[in-house]
Amino acid sequence: MSLQQRICRAFCAEVRVNPFRGGFGVSTPFADALTGDPIGFYVVGPQPGHTFKIVDDALTVARFESEGATLDSKQRLANFQEVLSIYGGAYNEDSGELAIPDVLDGDLERKALDFMALLLRLQDMTQQTQERTRNSFVEDVARRLDALEVDGLSVESGVPVFPDSKEVIPDFVLRKAGHNKPLALFLARDNEKLWQAMHLQMSAEYEIRRPVAIVVLLESGSTGAQKMRDKAANRIDAVTNWKGDEGAAINRILRELEVKPQHVN
Repeated sequence: MSLQQRICRAFCAEVRVNPFRGGFGVSTPFADALTGDPIGFYVVGPQPGHTFKIVDDALTVARFESEGATLDSKQRLANFQEVLSIYGGAYNEDSGELAIPDVLDGDLERKALDFMALLLRLQDMTQQTQERTRNSFVEDVARRLDALEVDGLSVESGVPVFPDSKEVIPDFVLRKAGHNKPLALFLARDNEKLWQAMHLQMSAEYEIRRPVAIVVLLESGSTGAQKMRDKAANRIDAVTNWKGDEGAAINRILRELEVKPQHVN
């Protein structure tokens, strides 16, 4: 199987792979929230030592900063460096390149997924800086989860499911005392959250090897592409819809924690 075919298979989605001398470019089905253009990257190699480098177009950080998320903020710089360390990424200030270097052939698919997750995390940071992620959908879900009166239920936001695995951060993590399977909840308004949920499922199955329930809550039944919704439904524990049936959606989530139906306001 060619390197291009391996990348396509790893993403479980339609990607375009364009060979060039010294490597190939990968165009993904995920859009840049700022420009609407497809998010992509390059795989360069094999290099001396039979390794590859996965690299962006040298504009990711420039776009990041052009939207006000400048790295002269100590806290934002620390967050940026933490995200890089999670995925094994590196940033070259002189060239502007963002990359995962020295990738072995056998690690190429996994590292390509990691690089895509890295780009999406940086996009999330940009959106958070612009306060675009705290919309009415997210706030409404958070309010209803906080209002639940279920003994032993805890709800956290912005934290990894497991402290030693920070590659994918769900929107909420729910835990129920006496139930040894935490729940990772992703709130989806586009394809990216569907893809992140599937990435977490693959990590949980093949790397973390610990039980976790993964649920995607769609803002509406038309959120994301139909093909992506179908793929997610076949891979994770549940895909459910929010708009117009909010109480039932909350109870569908709670069912994964073996919680009886609740009255949800």
